[in-house]
Amino acid sequence: MANNRQINEFAIKWLEKYRNAKATETEVAEGFADECFALGFEMDCGKSFEDAFPNTKAFSDYTQLKRIINQVEDITLLGSTIFSKWRYITHWSYGEDLLSPENRPWFIIAFSRLMVLSSKDGYSPFGFYGQAKKIRIISNNIGYGPCPMPEDEVEQHLTITDDGRVWFSGYNFGSGSGKYERGRTKTFRLDREKANLIFSSFTRFFSGEFDDIFATDIGSWEMTITNMEGREFTFRGSLCADYEIDGADLSDMLRDTLNIKNLFVFDGGNKPDRVERISIDYHRVTKIKPMALPNKNVDTITWEYSEQLVIDRETETIEHILQIGSGCVVTRKYQVEEGVSSFLDDLDADTLFESIEGNPPDVIKNSNETKDYTIKIDFKRKPQSVIKGTYDRNGLPKDWPEFANDIYNFMRFYGWGEILDPSVYRKFKRRAGEYMFCSVEFNEGGKRYYYISEDDTIEVGDFVIVPVGMDAHTATVEVVDIEYFSEENAPFPIEKAKYIIRKFPDSPN
Repeated sequence: MANNRQINEFAIKWLEKYRNAKATETEVAEGFADECFALGFEMDCGKSFEDAFPNTKAFSDYTQLKRIINQVEDITLLGSTIFSKWRYITHWSYGEDLLSPENRPWFIIAFSRLMVLSSKDGYSPFGFYGQAKKIRIISNNIGYGPCPMPEDEVEQHLTITDDGRVWFSGYNFGSGSGKYERGRTKTFRLDREKANLIFSSFTRFFSGEFDDIFATDIGSWEMTITNMEGREFTFRGSLCADYEIDGADLSDMLRDTLNIKNLFVFDGGNKPDRVERISIDYHRVTKIKPMALPNKNVDTITWEYSEQLVIDRETETIEHILQIGSGCVVTRKYQVEEGVSSFLDDLDADTLFESIEGNPPDVIKNSNETKDYTIKIDFKRKPQSVIKGTYDRNGLPKDWPEFANDIYNFMRFYGWGEILDPSVYRKFKRRAGEYMFCSVEFNEGGKRYYYISEDDTIEVGDFVIVPVGMDAHTATVEVVDIEYFSEENAPFPIEKAKYIIRKFPDSPN
C-alpha cells in the first residue's frame, strides 16, 4: 500500500482535474486506472462502501455522498470506492460521462475527502524556508454548483515580486468552450514598505505549522513561493481559509495593500462584511410662541437641537454629542478597547438598517416641529451607506429599537462613575465597636428589614443572601441603605439580629 504522501498527491492531482471547467473526458480517464493500481486500490463495484454505509445510495448519488462523507475515515476504502465508481462509469454504464453534472460533483466530494484524510497522521506539506523573491497565487472559485455565467470571473492569477512589482489577471468563464477568457488586468509597483509587509507576513506564516483547509463544495487556490535559490514551495487549499498572522488576515491584507477589488486569494472574498463606523445625526427644529417676543414682527422663535452619536472601530470609541441651542455643547466619550469592536461585530453588516416601512402619504405633519436623522455606515468592503428620514416609528429602520437599546445599555453600563455618586461620598467608615446594619427589601418599595454584616465591601444596590423565617431558608434581596451603630444605639437588639450570609455573586459592585 502506498504512503499517505503519495495518496495525498494523487488526490490533489485528480481533484484539480475534476474542478477544472476546461477538463475533458480523456483527461479524467487517461492513466487513472494505472495510478489506482499502483496505490493499491481495488475494484469491487462499490460493495465494500455500500456495506459500510448501507441504505444511503452514496455510491451513486452525490447528494447522499455529501451527507455522509465526513463519516468516512478509511483511506483505503475511499480510494477503492473512487476507483470502483470510475470503473463503473467508464466500462459498465451506458451513456454516462465522468464529467456529467451528476458525476463531476461526486468525484469532487470524494477526492476532497481523500485529500483531507491523507493529510493526517504522518504527512503534512513542507513549509517554506529561505528568503522569498516571488509569490504567485492562482485562485479558482468554481465548485460543483450551477454553471457560471459567461461574464462571471472564475479564476485569478496574482504575482508579486520582492521589489514590489505586481501582475494581476482575472479570467471570465466565457462561452464554456473549455477556455477561460481574460477579463480585467492590472500591473503596477508597490512601495518598498508595503512589499516588505506582504513578503514578511506570508513567508513567516507558511514557514511554520498551519492547517490545510479543504472543502468539497467550493473553489480552490494554489500558491507557489519561490526563494532566492530558485526553489519553489507549493501550497494548496480551498477558498475558505482564514489565515492570520500578528492578528492580520492574509487575504484581507492583500486586498487592502494591493487595492484590487474582489480578490479571491485564500477565502474567496466570501466572508461576511463588517461595520467599521456608524455616524448618527439627529436634528430637531421647534417653533415656539412665547408670551413676549423681542421682535414684534416675529410670531415665533426657532429652537434647534441636535445630537450626534459616533461609533468607531479604529479608535474603539463611542462619542455622544449634544448641541443644546447656541453656545451649549455636551460631549460624552467612551473608549473601550475590544468592547466597541465587539459591539460592531455583533451587527449584521448585510442587513443593518436595510428595512424602513415609511410613513403613509396622508400622515399629519406638525408645522411647528420637525425631527430628522441621517445615518452613515462605513463598511470594510462595500461602499458607505447613507440613510435619511424622519425620526419616528415608521421613518426609522425597523431594527432601530433593538440597536438603540443595545447601545444605550452599553453606555449605561459605564455609568457616571463614582465622583458624583451619593452612595460613595456619603458613606461613613465603620468605627471600632460599631455594627454595620443593612436595610433590605424583599419587594421593591416594600417593608425594610435590618440585617447585620461584617463585609465592608457591601454597598447600596448590591444583592445579598439572607436567612428568612423560623426555618432560616435563604432569599436574595437588595440592600437599600447602610448605617453604622454602636451596640447601645442599635435600632434592633444585636443578640436578636440576623446576619447576611454573603454577597450575591452577580451584584454590580
